[in-house]
Amino acid sequence: MAIERGFRAKLRYRANEFIGGGAGKQLLFLAVLTAALVIGFTTVGLVLGLGVEDGFAGGFVERAYEVSWFYFGRVIDSGTFTGDSGIGNRAISTVASILGVIVAGLLISALAGNFQQALEDIRKTGAPVMEDGHFLVLGWSEKIYSVIDQLAEAYAPKGRITVVVMAERDKVEMEEKLYDKVQYQHRVKLVVRSGSSVVLNDLAKVSFDRTQAIVVLVDDADVDDPDKADARIMKTLMAIFNHPDARGRTDGLRVTAEVMQSHNQELAIIASNHRARVVKTNEMISKIILQTARISGLSLVYDELLRFEGNEIHFKKIPPVVGRRFGDILLDFPNGMVVGVAKANGSGHTLNPPADHVIGPDEELLILAEDASVQHKPYAGPLSLASMPVLQSNAQKRVEHMLVLGWNPKIHPMIKEFDDYVAPGSTLTLVNNLPEDERATEIAEKVGEVSTVQLRHLVGQFTSRHLMDQLGPQNYPLVMVLGDQVEGTSAEDADTRAIIALLLLRDARRRSGLAPNQRVCSEILDPKNRELAATTQINDIVISNEMVSMVLAQITYEPRVQAVLEDLLRSEGSEVYVKPIELYAPPGQPVSIEYLMLAAKARGELMMGVQIYEDAPEKKYGLVLNPMNRQAPFMPKPGDRVVVLAEEDG
Repeated sequence: MAIERGFRAKLRYRANEFIGGGAGKQLLFLAVLTAALVIGFTTVGLVLGLGVEDGFAGGFVERAYEVSWFYFGRVIDSGTFTGDSGIGNRAISTVASILGVIVAGLLISALAGNFQQALEDIRKTGAPVMEDGHFLVLGWSEKIYSVIDQLAEAYAPKGRITVVVMAERDKVEMEEKLYDKVQYQHRVKLVVRSGSSVVLNDLAKVSFDRTQAIVVLVDDADVDDPDKADARIMKTLMAIFNHPDARGRTDGLRVTAEVMQSHNQELAIIASNHRARVVKTNEMISKIILQTARISGLSLVYDELLRFEGNEIHFKKIPPVVGRRFGDILLDFPNGMVVGVAKANGSGHTLNPPADHVIGPDEELLILAEDASVQHKPYAGPLSLASMPVLQSNAQKRVEHMLVLGWNPKIHPMIKEFDDYVAPGSTLTLVNNLPEDERATEIAEKVGEVSTVQLRHLVGQFTSRHLMDQLGPQNYPLVMVLGDQVEGTSAEDADTRAIIALLLLRDARRRSGLAPNQRVCSEILDPKNRELAATTQINDIVISNEMVSMVLAQITYEPRVQAVLEDLLRSEGSEVYVKPIELYAPPGQPVSIEYLMLAAKARGELMMGVQIYEDAPEKKYGLVLNPMNRQAPFMPKPGDRVVVLAEEDG
């Protein structure tokens, strides 16, 4: 169909283009239209002798001025023509007033429309942020709520903080979700903007160069393609550290970012010119899940260790301990527990150093405490490390058999770590809906050689009662349920499948009468499903998204803690264990916390807490990190345990 291109069409096109050009052009058009009407009616009035009183004695210029003013009043104010006399005068005034009403309507409509558009633009994108010293979160995921809450808790002593969030989502939708799910809203001023973290202009709008710290999240829109998600993280870091607004000031930017794939960590660090803290969150959380599955109760330890509400690791310079042996200062801190030493310049650290390590002048202490106000009070006795008996145990690697239900990217580092932890003859049975050949390809590419563990595969829906009956899950000492994301479903769907699997596991145990000591650990993605999962009578629940948030917040608050947390989760060196109290306490004798601290060091370990067991979930089953009442004796009972940093599980 041919399009008309004549003069009228072109004129209409130009007119539409002009009027649609914004509020300024619309107001200009209405002003010109009003002037044209006044000039037209003035001309008619001059010709017909209207608009002035009879006997007007002025000249032509004065007459033209009076007539134009007369009709200007009629166009602007429709009520003025009621006092006019004469048929001709009234007729012309009536027409002028009607046209004036039309112009006024157009003016009001234009102003209202443009004002509404301005409000809509503000609601959807927002004006440039005029904040200083704020926290900036780039990207959107379920982790964002916990990140904001943990930052609010960390900086609570300093008062209310400002958190700016920018992601490629509708601004109003993000605001509604944040106000619905962020717990500490009284401690946070939330500012939300819609924009892209890889667009320089959008970054400038959120004043990224004036922040106290920046957190870059993997966006939920990209999680199905880990390499794509990590590529976006890299581009964001490049945009931040090469932005013209931050030229010459990038050294002052504190940026923490996450990547999904371990091999992308170094690339992301390079993209930031080696200035950002980049965390392999999938690998870190997979190690927590694996350790928690192997050691009952460990999820409670990590939950407190990573939260700012509980005890966390602090870097403290204590001059009086310089030159003293590490084993001699363990009881010198009434409200803290020493877990290691670190170089003051950030060049390195040592968890659980030998008792005879001498504290150097360039070293700080790593202390587990509720806050940074750690007290130093030299211990005066009567206990001493030299007098502690050493209760030995078998610390060899064990043969272990684990069942894993579900599949997501965390499985790759988990397989590698399990292969490092256990003895030959161990098995790992993987049950999920991913075809076996695809699993084998992924494992070969992302895990490499699995030399110690025998991998067993079963393809199917682990939420199927028939499949679970065939499998016999009650026969496995260790069971891990992952947030299954084979089909790229939401966190809520993954949690629903996990809870169904937990119910089937509980039913299998009940019907068989077996596996009273079976250890079950489940990954839950959404914190709101924690309590529902706990009703299935399982040992440990790891809220993976929440733990990632806590890790990112910890590193944002104290960047040096990243290396410490990564070290804690390695299979080499000292890790967190929860061991029977019988390994540290003489049978049938009361002991104190101070005694257990020295007894642990006599075994080459460091005590972090104690579990005086009680069947009370609200009290964390009696588990306490950094206990305070350290001199009071108590009688250990079966089920009591000690939380330690140790190199071996035994």
